[in-house]
This record gives sequence, structure tokens and C-alpha cells, in this order.
Amino acid sequence: MNEIKEICVSRIDRMGDMILSLPVIKAIKVVNPNIKITIFSSHKNSKILEGLQYIDTINVINTNRNIFYLFNKFIELRKFKFDYYINLSPTLYSYLICFFSKSNKKATLIYLSRYKKSIFSKFIIRLLAKVFCHFTCIVDRNFNLKNNIDFHQTNMMFKLINLCKINYTKKVKTEILLPRNKVSFLNKSKKLITIHLNNKWINNYFNENDFCKFIDILPKKNYQYVLTTDDSSKKKFKLIFEKFKNIENKDLFSKKIFNDDILILNKFTYQNWLQVIYSSLLCITPECGCSHIAAACKIPVIIIYDADNYPNFIQKEYHPWKSPLEKKFDHPLFSNDNKLIEKIILILKNPNKK
Repeated sequence: MNEIKEICVSRIDRMGDMILSLPVIKAIKVVNPNIKITIFSSHKNSKILEGLQYIDTINVINTNRNIFYLFNKFIELRKFKFDYYINLSPTLYSYLICFFSKSNKKATLIYLSRYKKSIFSKFIIRLLAKVFCHFTCIVDRNFNLKNNIDFHQTNMMFKLINLCKINYTKKVKTEILLPRNKVSFLNKSKKLITIHLNNKWINNYFNENDFCKFIDILPKKNYQYVLTTDDSSKKKFKLIFEKFKNIENKDLFSKKIFNDDILILNKFTYQNWLQVIYSSLLCITPECGCSHIAAACKIPVIIIYDADNYPNFIQKEYHPWKSPLEKKFDHPLFSNDNKLIEKIILILKNPNKK
């Protein structure tokens, strides 16, 4: 086989997906330090890559831009000629760049429906992959779950790399660039707990009034709570925003210590949000990118899975990969659990008990 000089990994989607991909990228670089690794990332997940020594080049695609931008970006990106173009994203845009790339070898993952068995699942994508790709790893998620076969995303990525016959090691951990210091604007006499205000909290079983009751009964003697936000938060948590002090990113330059038992940290930059999670004793969040950020920071995380979206599928496919805290502190919960609040409070009262 000819010497591999440059590999492109395409991950044009969400933050959590990028974190699940990092062990694979690092696993290649550790064994092949002379290979140049380029990442095609989205504007949503490119922040994760900042400062990572095992990545050489980052090309960011703003997936929120209009069709003219995306078309011009497609024309630009397809001109790159890599030794390997490895597509890890199940998005149409990422598939198209992969299929029409001028790279020597092209490889892609294709995830079939997790919800039902169907011979038509991703049929067009599978057909195009046969024509344009040299290596294709098809993951039949429905079959794998029913037969108790591992289909965790990171392990499926390793399976694709194995098909490509690229040398790698699995002796790697999820690694992001962590902050040097803990936060300095919160009460240092109390332990910090982060609760992420993702819209998945609010569903058929748990409304905002339930969330308010949960916040009201949190044990506050030894803890200070911060409620971190994303783009969905303000629409779903109107009562919460009216009830608690709202600290924005710009307020951090006030040199002020915030002693409130509960604070909303709104519109924080990625780096400041990361520092908050890194400074926490515990993170509580619905299943989303926040759970993977916490695991990468080696912070115990309580993950709440959406009961209406096949939680057993999602847990098996997306749980943080090889987290050092997985056995020590793992509390997956489901949104339809009528004792959800009770269980979270019990964990908070006994944070060191599994």
C-alpha cells in the first residue's frame, strides 16, 4: 500500500458527535504521527477542536448559511485531494462532499434506521456509496440492538478505519483542551453543580412547572447551582428566566463574586461554558452535547434520556465513550420516570454513592 500522507475526516454535524469522533482521530495520529489530519467540521462543533495537537488543519462549514454559501463551499471542498477522505457524518451535505471528492480513497459510515427494519433505509445513499466509495461500513442499528451487538458510534468509526486498513491504536481516551483554572466568579465555599437547560427537559412527562419544583427542592446548604443555556433555553424556560438572576458572558468582567444559590449563565462562550463544567462537582443534563463535554472534563454526569425517542437505542449508541467515571458514577435516567426528581435529589444527597 502507498504511504498515507494526508487524511480528511468529515464531521459536519453536532458537538457531541465530534467528541465521540475524537478518540478515532487521535488513535490514527498516535500511530502515524507523520500523517497530516484535516477535519471538515461544522460551525457548531469546530470549537471542540481548538488547541488539539493531534489535528493539523480545521476547515469550518457554517451549516446555518444559505444555499449559495453551501454550494460554493461544496465546490471549494471537493477540490481537495486527500489520500483518504473519511466521512463520519450521516448528513446529506457530508455524503455529497465525500462522494464527489477528488481524494484517492473514500470511505463512509452509513447508519440504517434505528427504529425499524427496512430494506429501503438509506437506499439511495447506499447505492451512491457503492459507486463512489472504496470502503463502506453499514451499521444496521435495529438489528444490532435486537441481537445485543455493540453499535456505539465510536466503535463503529473504528470499524470503518479498520476496513480502510489504516493503522491505529485503541489505547486512547477522549481528549479536549481543558481549562487551566477553575471559575473565579462563583462562591468558593460551596461545591458547584451545573444543570444544563436544554429543551429536552420539557416533554410529555415533565413540564416547566415540574422543573421549577425540582429547582426549589434542590439541597442548597453545600451546593451552588448554575443553569447553563443553549439556543433553545429561553423559549422553554420562561418562568426560570423570570425567577433567577441572569448572568451573561459580559458580566464576568465585573470582578464580582456571585453568591446566589442558583444562577442562570446565559449566552456564555464555549470556553467559559467549558470552564464552568470543568469546575463542577456534577453535571445534570438531558442527553445532548453537554453530557459529552462533562465526560471529557472527567466530571460525573447524570444523563436524562427522552422516553419517547427509544432511550435504550440512544443510550447504547451515544453514551460517553470509555469515560473513566462510567463505572464509578453512572446514573442514566428516563424522562417518563415518575420518580425522576426524587432520584436526582437522592444522588445529590449522596454524590459519592453509585
